[in-house]
Amino acid sequence: MRKKLTILFLSVCLLTACSNHSIITTGNKQLPDAVYNNEYVSLAPYSGLKAEKKNYIVTEKAVENEIHDLLSDYADYKSITRPSIDGDLVGTNFTASSDGKTIMEENDYYFTLGEQEYGAEFDERLTGVTAGDKLDFTIDYDADFSDMDLAGKTVDFKISITDIKEEIMPELTDEFIKKHTSCDTYEKFTDSVRESIADSYESESTDELQEELLRQVVEASSILQYSKKDYDMSREEYESGCLEMFGMFDMDLDEIYEALDLSKEEVENDIKYSLYRGIVIDAILQNENITLSDDDYEEGIAHYMKENDYDSKSEFINDYGEDDIRNQLLEDKVLKLLEEQADITNVDAEYDI
Repeated sequence: MRKKLTILFLSVCLLTACSNHSIITTGNKQLPDAVYNNEYVSLAPYSGLKAEKKNYIVTEKAVENEIHDLLSDYADYKSITRPSIDGDLVGTNFTASSDGKTIMEENDYYFTLGEQEYGAEFDERLTGVTAGDKLDFTIDYDADFSDMDLAGKTVDFKISITDIKEEIMPELTDEFIKKHTSCDTYEKFTDSVRESIADSYESESTDELQEELLRQVVEASSILQYSKKDYDMSREEYESGCLEMFGMFDMDLDEIYEALDLSKEEVENDIKYSLYRGIVIDAILQNENITLSDDDYEEGIAHYMKENDYDSKSEFINDYGEDDIRNQLLEDKVLKLLEEQADITNVDAEYDI
């Protein structure tokens, strides 16, 4: 649940290298109440924006789930003869076909009941089985199902049950906690887990709030023009992100957009928003004369190294690139400014696990 370093900002120097590239005009006019104007954008006021900040409640169920995930690293698994129940690992040899064509085939593949890897109905079919059982059933998958190999298809499964394993979790004793964590008692351990969840919820809530505030500024501002080069960069980053996200499914862009139920107009709107977002951030940076000091840079690197589990500064910089890191840190300053100047209402909310 940690915040990941995502380079959404197109370029701090977005407007400085456009003179040698074709310019696309939008036909929009300058705003009468603009707080800043340049040849690319008429920037809407961005102080006093209204938004809600979600105060995600840390439930006992969330704490239990987190502890279970931590303990799973030390779990043992024992083959059993009883019928399978929720939480068991079910070993299978299976084929999945659609329209008479095999789309999946696996041997010695284990499903964990309750994880719904192939959906709730699939888990139901594998509940109550024992080794040696053979199953034949059909499931109709919705178009938005998470597995792109199954989404929108009627799938016929042929499954042989080879094994049922029961998960044996270690007992959460003070001795175990001392050995495997930085805590020395059960109470301190659970408090630590609860605090970690609360921190991640707070980080996510802040990200959501800041992005909502920026969205308001982008939508209220008037984009006057942009370079074709920057538009092409925005499209390339959008398409590359989609291909990377679905790389394991060997799908082209049209197939990905269809799976995500995205029309051409929606894709174009997403690309334009990313482009306009960068232009607005650049305008705020210029209007506020925001810069990045050496201390800001070092502190920012330390923050993102910790968030992304890096021990080596050189490895982190090599993976993300110094320019992109600096751009992200400048973007962070803009988002923080919007938050500090906003009229925020805090509301309790349930976290969607």
